[in-house]
Amino acid sequence: MRLMATTMMMALPTSIALAQKTTPDDRVYVLHSEAQGTCPALDWHIVASPDGVLTGMLALPDRKMIATVSGSIVPHVKVERSGPALGGDPQIQEFRMIASEVGHHRRIANITGIIQPSGWMIAAVEGHGVVCKSIRVPLFVPAG
Repeated sequence: MRLMATTMMMALPTSIALAQKTTPDDRVYVLHSEAQGTCPALDWHIVASPDGVLTGMLALPDRKMIATVSGSIVPHVKVERSGPALGGDPQIQEFRMIASEVGHHRRIANITGIIQPSGWMIAAVEGHGVVCKSIRVPLFVPAG
């Protein structure tokens, strides 16, 4: 039984990747982040669709923990008003995601952050015993 569960856990990243059919307009974020303090090393694979939907996975490098990730980019609300501008860069997008652990623990973590005009995702993760701040996840750009 344990062998079957291990085999299923090892196959999960492949099945998640296959289930996420990307289109040419999708943006893909991929990173292996190093451990720092209460932030474990994580493998990131996030897809952002043109309509702002975020899906993907996070995993510990040894696959002892795998989590599916879903969320959205927060839309900019345009409001007409008088007076001085409220500040901030309108090109920076905020996002919110939830990571749901696969398996018997079923822990969750909140992932929040911004997407910079350069395409880089700057993320913070908070969950059971995990606090990660300012993780820089690059936009994957295929060679060629």
